Amino acid sequence: MTVHAATLGVLLLISPAGLYAQDLTAKAGERSADAAVSEEKTVADEPTGKSEETKATAELEKKAAEKKAAEKKAAEKKAAEKKAAEKKAAEMKAAEMKEKELPPKPVAIFTDKALEAAVRKEVYAKRNNDEPITKSDVANISRVIGVGKGIKNLDGLQHCTAIMQIDLGENEIVDLKPLAGLKRVQYLALGRNKITDLSPLKELKAMQLLDLSGNSIKDIVPLRQMENLRTLYLAQNQLKNLDPVAELTKIWSLDASGNQLTDAGPVGKLRWLTTLDLAGNQLSSLAPLGTLPELDMLLISRNRITDLGPLIEMCKKDAEGDRRFAPYLEVYLGGNPVDEKKKAAQTEALKSFGVDVFDK
Repeated sequence: MTVHAATLGVLLLISPAGLYAQDLTAKAGERSADAAVSEEKTVADEPTGKSEETKATAELEKKAAEKKAAEKKAAEKKAAEKKAAEKKAAEMKAAEMKEKELPPKPVAIFTDKALEAAVRKEVYAKRNNDEPITKSDVANISRVIGVGKGIKNLDGLQHCTAIMQIDLGENEIVDLKPLAGLKRVQYLALGRNKITDLSPLKELKAMQLLDLSGNSIKDIVPLRQMENLRTLYLAQNQLKNLDPVAELTKIWSLDASGNQLTDAGPVGKLRWLTTLDLAGNQLSSLAPLGTLPELDMLLISRNRITDLGPLIEMCKKDAEGDRRFAPYLEVYLGGNPVDEKKKAAQTEALKSFGVDVFDK
């Protein structure tokens, strides 16, 4: 029996074996389809994963670039700061070197402007400007005059080592320490100030004229070594004795008026005295003055003197001898408690020896 291929195919399909084979074929087809779908899905998912990875990488690279840029900027800033610091240090060093090369700035030596003004008049190079007065400026000046200028502080005068004349009367000076080393001073006028302590003057042995009148001095012991002193003014102070004066034997003019003296004894040793002013004290006796053979002026007004006898004896002795002073002597004796009758007789006796007597 002849079977056609087509018929055979149908038969195979409907047979159990054919059915199994058909099932396998179907399943294989399904697996092929699933695989195709899976492959398509994988292919579809690939671009998304790669995009996220690229994005993350780009982000890291960006941060790294930013960090590097920040580090570079910081390094540049640090380098600039270092360079600026080095430049400043170099400029400062250069300024210091330049300052060292320049001569030092002049240093003013006077703190009291009134005193500086007085000294400036003696510094010819600076008398018409306001440049500071220095040590070298005053090294050779010989005098300073500043009467009634309101001077209080003498600091700076210690540098005037060649000075010989100082006239600073009528000021407000208290402290004399700056004068202590001025060994060449011969003329010192400090009348009418506020001085109480003379100890800084004790070594000024070249002194010839010293005016300390009108201060508040109680002790003149520091003056006892002024062996060359010729003129001494001590009027209007607070002196109770003149003991140190006895050692100043070269004095020819002494004014101690207006003090609280009760004894003229020390004055009796000053044999070269020509002018003696003891007015306005508390003296009661003229006996110590009997040894003064050179007097030509004696002022004893306003004391407690009751007898002119010692003065008459002194003048009589001179008139009968060398006639060195009596004919030239002027005596001022007003304001003493001498009995009027006695005073008249004693005054006439003095006049008989050539003495000029003034009742004032």
